[in-house]
Amino acid sequence: MAIPLFFWVAFLSATEGNAQTRPASTDSVKVTVAADSVRRGDIETTINYKAKDSILYDAVNQIMYLYGTAHIDYGEVSLDADFIQINWKTNIIDARGTRDSTGTLQGKPLFKSGEETYQAETMAYNFKTKKGRVLGAVTTQGEGFIHAETIKKNDQNEIYGQHARYTTCNLEHPHFYIKATKMKVMPGDRVVAGPFHLVFADVPTPFGFPFGFFPSPKTRGSGVLIPTFGESMQQGFYLRDGGFYWALNEYMDLRLTGDIFSLGGYGVSVQSNYTKRYKYRGNFSVRHNYNKDPNNFRAGATVREAYRFNNTDSRDIWIQWAHSPVTLPGKGQFSASVNAGSRFANQRNFTTPQQALSTNFTSSISYGKSSPNSPFSYRVSITQNQSVGTNVYRYKDKEGKDQTIQEEVQRMSITLPDMSFGVASQSPIEWFGGTLTGRWIEGIRLGYNLNLRQDVTNAINRSSGIGFPFTTAARTDTILAINSKNLSTIFKNAPLTINHDIPLTLGTINLFKHFKLTPSVNYRESWTTKKFTYSRIPDSNLIKVDTASGLHRVYQYSGGMSLTTNLYGIAQINGKKVQAIRHTITPNISYSYTPDFSRPEFGFYQRVQVDSTGNSRLTSRFPLGTNLPGSGLNSSISFGIQNNVEMKVKTDSAGVFKKVSLIDLFSIQGAYNMAADSFNLSNINVNLSTRLFNTFSFTSSAIFDPYAYVNGLPVNRFLIEDGGFRLARLTNINANFSFEASPKAREQQEKSGMPPPTTSPILQRGPSAADYMDFNIPWTLNVGFTSNFTRDPRLDKLVNNATSLDLNGSVTLTEKWAFNYTTGYDFKNKLLSFTNLAITRDLHCWQMSINWVPIGAYQSYSINISAKSSMLRDLKISRSEYSTGRPWGR
Repeated sequence: MAIPLFFWVAFLSATEGNAQTRPASTDSVKVTVAADSVRRGDIETTINYKAKDSILYDAVNQIMYLYGTAHIDYGEVSLDADFIQINWKTNIIDARGTRDSTGTLQGKPLFKSGEETYQAETMAYNFKTKKGRVLGAVTTQGEGFIHAETIKKNDQNEIYGQHARYTTCNLEHPHFYIKATKMKVMPGDRVVAGPFHLVFADVPTPFGFPFGFFPSPKTRGSGVLIPTFGESMQQGFYLRDGGFYWALNEYMDLRLTGDIFSLGGYGVSVQSNYTKRYKYRGNFSVRHNYNKDPNNFRAGATVREAYRFNNTDSRDIWIQWAHSPVTLPGKGQFSASVNAGSRFANQRNFTTPQQALSTNFTSSISYGKSSPNSPFSYRVSITQNQSVGTNVYRYKDKEGKDQTIQEEVQRMSITLPDMSFGVASQSPIEWFGGTLTGRWIEGIRLGYNLNLRQDVTNAINRSSGIGFPFTTAARTDTILAINSKNLSTIFKNAPLTINHDIPLTLGTINLFKHFKLTPSVNYRESWTTKKFTYSRIPDSNLIKVDTASGLHRVYQYSGGMSLTTNLYGIAQINGKKVQAIRHTITPNISYSYTPDFSRPEFGFYQRVQVDSTGNSRLTSRFPLGTNLPGSGLNSSISFGIQNNVEMKVKTDSAGVFKKVSLIDLFSIQGAYNMAADSFNLSNINVNLSTRLFNTFSFTSSAIFDPYAYVNGLPVNRFLIEDGGFRLARLTNINANFSFEASPKAREQQEKSGMPPPTTSPILQRGPSAADYMDFNIPWTLNVGFTSNFTRDPRLDKLVNNATSLDLNGSVTLTEKWAFNYTTGYDFKNKLLSFTNLAITRDLHCWQMSINWVPIGAYQSYSINISAKSSMLRDLKISRSEYSTGRPWGR
């Protein structure tokens, strides 16, 4: 309650001789003093104060005493303590804690000024001069804590500490701190200390400095970036990512860093993050590296070692750009995702094993717009695909011996331009203002899609207009280096294609209540700028290719219909947990017709003689990227059946059931082409997928060939005609199994909430750094098994193409120790796959991590001990070594 000051003055003046005698009353009282009540000009705003026990006022000396959980509010300043004394003459507030029967100090003063907080044993504050003195203080500055024997605060809000300790550890007795004789804190700016030294676990380190400063800005600030130290077999000892950071404004920053290597190389990079509220956000970086050939530095090297990536000096560049717009209805959207650079740039200059293992990159820049009130939409984009790998070419030499050529190549393709325009599918009834009422005819819908694109690639294919031989020694394509010399050839073989697609939906017709009949008609057309004509060069196996430029038209059309229904079977179990099992069967049959577009009157294909014996081959007359129809007449009936099995089980809640899938999909598919002169029946495809208990996942696919084989070649005779019960021969099988286990993680997900943040024994504040490892989860395990077998027709047995086992997970050994692992085994090649072992130690305010790649081309290790606080991120001990450039096979 609020009590007028004159009442207390009148009441307490009568007992001024006993003014300091603590009354026995335990009622909480609250007093408000206006600025005009006591010496106008000294108090700038209203003072609110209260105490749980009692409040006494000495009218003669003008001193106010607050006992028991006392509290004062004065503008942005607030004070809590077990005892507070206010002297109205000197404008000084004194506060202290009191000791209980055990001698423990209770109710220590807690002083808050704006965003700053101080906790101390005793303190004094002048609310007129805004100066203060604190003994045995602990205060927060950003993410840091300052412990000091004495702290003084001036009217500029600056803090001076004597015999002070600066730390980011939130314990009353911190694990580490920077100990300084004197310390000055400029809130929202920096902490200056000197002389100082670092103390770990109360053990002072031998490293001392005459002075130092630690930035503590409220907003982003510019500053020096401390480099990391390590070693690489290719680059030697290095200092990496040292430089300067500029906070240009609240929307954009700039980071300039450099690397230097003891073997003579260097690296530079520019990075920037930007954002505009309610518009977009993104980041951009450019990295350039120069690496010296490590063999040049090998003393006494007489034979040059074969390195996969380096047998000469190298210069690499890598560009990354990500731009994401904020989605707004009816507004155009510009987006970018660029990840491109020179060949082996990541393999030669990786900082993580995952970066080195990445060999495929895709980039795109696009702008598009669609409106919710209009059926029209468009998009203009540029896409780029880049892959780094090895091409293996096999051929027979003049003596008939098998030879192999292995070549490291970079394939790159760019689609420029890539423009699309679309009209959403609509019913003709809507065109004339009609109303849709659910009739069958309303299911007829028509749309239109147009795509204009030019595919530019350095992989020059046979059909690109270059002469080629039809021999076993012929390469499928030629990879040209991307330079000014080859650009004209690359663009010369980049056709421009315009594709038209007219999707026509005829709706679904319900037959006999339980069957659904769906007719379909399809039409596609392409316009391209190149058309090829082939002719055999006499007395050779070479083919001459003549290219006709202009606008050439390719089209295709087809039609068909499908019929499907659903059959249900339910088995009532009525057990304690299982209530019933339901089996859903979905059979389907369809018919499709496509003309033979390889006939000469269409002009889409040409039969070319490939050797002197008269053998010929049907060859496309148009470049890749054209919507070219298939060859041969197709009049086929497709058939299939899909199965799904579900179980209805009781939950812990009374009368509540849930569905559990036993078999997600089990399907059998095939087709019979009535127009083919042989091999009318297609292969039979079987697929199975299931997931049990949300833990076990299994998928499998198999291909069965119904025809017999003689001497490794198929013959137009069903296998069952040879006798026995073999309906078909298994030609390919692929199986994938995965297992996920993490009971604690699943329990946290089911609770659908994050655990409450920990609070400081000193002061409550939010976490200062991201969690590196969740020590609350005792263990996780992910197992993946993949296997693929294909039948060799000559040996008539299944041959292992690939079989591998992948393992990854984590184990929390103790409350503070955790172990992460990633490994696998290739059963075909009998080799361990990429293996990474990591140990993490939680040191409360610090974290230690050890990463080790023990085998493979990217053997490496790194040891890092660093403070969790982002403010002291450069306070760390790091040691790492990478084996980039290690000869393969060692």
